[in-house]
Amino acid sequence: MLKPIIKPWIKELKKLGKKPILLEDGAPAHSSKIATEFLEVLKIEKILWVSNLLDLNAAEHAWPWIRRHITKDFGLLTCEKSCRFQWEYEWEELPIDVINDWIDAIPDVVRKIIKYKGNNDFHEG
Repeated sequence: MLKPIIKPWIKELKKLGKKPILLEDGAPAHSSKIATEFLEVLKIEKILWVSNLLDLNAAEHAWPWIRRHITKDFGLLTCEKSCRFQWEYEWEELPIDVINDWIDAIPDVVRKIIKYKGNNDFHEG
C-alpha cells in the first residue's frame, strides 16, 4: 500500500530537483529489512526521529481525519473489500488545504518543544 503512494511523490520531488528525506521513528515497520531496502532502491535518505511526537508528523493527522469521515460518510465496515474502498475513498477526498495546514503547523510545534525543553505535552497546559 505504501509503494503506490510514495513512488509518484518521490519522482515528482526529484523532477523538481529536490532531494527527498524521510523522518521515521524506530517502529518495527520502519526499521524492517524490506522497508530499509525499499528506501535504498528509491535513494531516499532516512533520518531517525524520536517516537511519540505525532504533532511533528503531518501524516499522523490523516488517520483520525479519515476515521472521522468514514464514520460520517459510510455505515459499518462489513468486509475487507468495503473497508479498503472506504479508506481509499477518504484518502483521495482528503483536501490538500488540510494537509498543507498540518504541514504549516510543524514549525510552531518545534518552537513549543524547544520552549518546553523537549517536552511534547504542552497541549495539556
